[in-house]
Amino acid sequence: MIIPAILHCLLLISGAGAGPDLSVSAQSLGPPVRAVRVEELRLEPEPNEEAFLARPVFLAAEAGRVYVADGLDCAIKVFSEDGRFEASLGRKGQAPGEFSFPSGVSAHGGRLYVADKFNRRIQILNAAGHPLGGFPVPFFPDRVFALAPDRILVTRNPSAGPGPQKRLLLYDQGGTLVWEGLEAFASGDTVYDTFRNMILVNPGPDGGFLVVFRSHERSILRFGPDGSLVGRVPVDERLPFQPMSLPVSGPEKTLLGFCWASALDSGLLYLLPPESVDGRDLGPGRRVVAVDAAGRLRETIDLPRPVSAIAVAGRRLFVVDAEGRLGIFRILR
Repeated sequence: MIIPAILHCLLLISGAGAGPDLSVSAQSLGPPVRAVRVEELRLEPEPNEEAFLARPVFLAAEAGRVYVADGLDCAIKVFSEDGRFEASLGRKGQAPGEFSFPSGVSAHGGRLYVADKFNRRIQILNAAGHPLGGFPVPFFPDRVFALAPDRILVTRNPSAGPGPQKRLLLYDQGGTLVWEGLEAFASGDTVYDTFRNMILVNPGPDGGFLVVFRSHERSILRFGPDGSLVGRVPVDERLPFQPMSLPVSGPEKTLLGFCWASALDSGLLYLLPPESVDGRDLGPGRRVVAVDAAGRLRETIDLPRPVSAIAVAGRRLFVVDAEGRLGIFRILR
């Protein structure tokens, strides 16, 4: 997630407490929740300095590869599904194939789609990192998801501004806006609104996508390939909110944290709840939970350390931990 520096410091605090207690009222609220074990793969030290992750902000797994958007290094780092470093694509700049804080990456059909945040554009690259095109956008893009060759979903995190603003925008390959939706929350407090507008998107197998709210909403929104809202699924109440008081001007405001990161695979939506830090702030969690299509909790995965980003492919869980390191776990079912 890319947020102003003061907010980033508030959230990305090292260390976290235990995950949420999901055992309370389990029998009355839904089916039993299964604890799933994981085994971490040993990743050998990488001698190539380009493999170092300076500030990883997004993680994607597709077709046997793992892609990490490194905002500070202005590159997309590519790893094998076993964690071997393969390439660093791009560098800082404004020319085609160069980036200024890439904040999201999506792989589809042998192409990479990159949210080039501070250059205010979406770039399209081939697998080797050579530019194939792209288009400008009139805002700072947050994430990008290629739903189909001609349907590119871009998310934004609106701040204070005139008129209503949308958080989801759907473009074709040429950069023509074909749909926009999910109006931004606006209270007039820039800090509070920035947090409230944070969302997570997960492309679905049918060309549609799911939206998870990072705070205040315990619902999953299901959208079709054309952006039409096809359903709202309430998430099991055994997944609690995590409150945090925000240092804003005027009356105190409380943020109800719900999900730090998410990933969709094989019919399960994996959610990473935030954890309380010193009873005052929220930080990355160390427990991943999986919910089914009805929003019911089905599995928990406890990790040895807090993680800030996740991706799931088959029986592998890919993470970026709170120290900015790539980790890979086998899911033992």
